[in-house]
Amino acid sequence: MRGIGLVVCSTMHAMDKAPHEFAYQSMGTTWQISMWDDIDPTVFKSLKSSIIEQSEIFDHTYSRFIKTSLVWQLTEKRGVITVPTDLILMLRIYEKLHTLSGGILNPLIGYTLSDLGYDADYLLKPKDLIRTVPDFHDALTIIDDTHLELRESVLIDLGAIGKGFFVDKLSQYLKQQGIRRFLVNGGGDIYYSGNGTPLRAGLEHPDDPTKVIGITEIHEGALCASAGNRRAWHTYNHTIDPRTLTSPKDIIATWVLANNAALADGLCTCLFITEPKLYHELAFEYCLMNSDHNIKRSAGFQAELF
Repeated sequence: MRGIGLVVCSTMHAMDKAPHEFAYQSMGTTWQISMWDDIDPTVFKSLKSSIIEQSEIFDHTYSRFIKTSLVWQLTEKRGVITVPTDLILMLRIYEKLHTLSGGILNPLIGYTLSDLGYDADYLLKPKDLIRTVPDFHDALTIIDDTHLELRESVLIDLGAIGKGFFVDKLSQYLKQQGIRRFLVNGGGDIYYSGNGTPLRAGLEHPDDPTKVIGITEIHEGALCASAGNRRAWHTYNHTIDPRTLTSPKDIIATWVLANNAALADGLCTCLFITEPKLYHELAFEYCLMNSDHNIKRSAGFQAELF
């Protein structure tokens, strides 16, 4: 799963205490968990252990880059298959965005990405023959919360929303544990629960990770980002238009604010290729930078731009 680090964060309260926090590697990126509640050291140790364990399980279940993962096992399956609820939840988000985007966002792009060079071995060398992306509804049907039907061999790639989805899972887990103020930062895709204290988030410049193009403020919710300069090889990057099998060049960075990180993460990918108006029924705000470094943002994307 892709890791895009475009957001740096700091709390706004001048007298703020240092959070309990830790960092670890998972899903090809650095995760950082910060908690400002008063937490017993034993409880913090238990939370840390559980979060790292959940991350490893999620990665080894859904990563296209791990050949023993569930998504690779499904390439050999046909008919009605029993799968984890999380996979169905992710596929339903994909199905919604697939419909709204006119088929641009498609989780069945895994074989195509591998053939283009973005494979489990990170060879980054396109093959002579590139497989096309199967039609979502021709190849797959979601039956219920634990079953789907597969009609052909497909390699599911969850990279467009997977990291954001897991950011949400960890956020829900912390809330269930009674943590009121926290930040889950999965390589720049974040969810912040402020408990009354806002967070200032810097929007990293896509051409220079030491600079930001502006600052926005979050009280509760998700901010995700993506840029074409990350995971780039040959003439491609991690975002592929399934119609042309090319990577978009006009938009070079996207930022999306939403109530949950899975939606924000998915829209970050969609907005490289499609117009924001296609998603008018969804609740989100966006900021886009094009190749001329011009900015376009929605009215509700409140930020101080430099």
